[in-house]
Amino acid sequence: MIAFFDLDGTLEDSRQDMALSINRVRETKSLPALSLEVARSLVNRGMDALTEAAFPEIIENQTDLKKVRALYEEDYLSHVVDHTRLYDGISSMLQGVASIGRLVVYTNKPERISRELLKRLQVLETVSGIIGGDSFPESKPSPIPMQTMADRLGETGARWMTGDTAADMQAARNFGARSIWASWGYISSAPKPFPDFVAKVPSDVLEFIRN
Repeated sequence: MIAFFDLDGTLEDSRQDMALSINRVRETKSLPALSLEVARSLVNRGMDALTEAAFPEIIENQTDLKKVRALYEEDYLSHVVDHTRLYDGISSMLQGVASIGRLVVYTNKPERISRELLKRLQVLETVSGIIGGDSFPESKPSPIPMQTMADRLGETGARWMTGDTAADMQAARNFGARSIWASWGYISSAPKPFPDFVAKVPSDVLEFIRN
């Protein structure tokens, strides 16, 4: 059995730390701060989209984008768990899933930052692999990173994907995995394609996978 999990909005809520990093970088560039509401709304789009949306005044080309993204990622990495915490019940759920199969995190967040975040949240040891937004040429909703990781781990059994967005549900469908919607996440209503299962609390995920 192999179970894939989204990170932001599924295992933890990192919006505050990501939003604060946006404004720290804007300050270094003598740009006015964004409201936290606006900044928080930008953080679930992948790093290139976040960078373009958060720093439009100083990005004119791909070279600018790469430079500003690098600044943002370094600042965010330094503050990755200032406010970020696991959702209640996530740690025990992950331990339960890891006891019966392989657990892989599939996220748009860069792999290096994701690894450090999981380490600092003390759940890295439950994870068999991490797929970041920069780990492969393709990311969500592509199933290619999922199949590659399953092949690396030698897992050919049941397939699961838990997340809170439409991209997570589509990735599950593309990979032939059963999908679980984390209803406590960033998205307030079930995304389309509709999930196979709806988890109201993290312990539901473990029960679905066990049964």
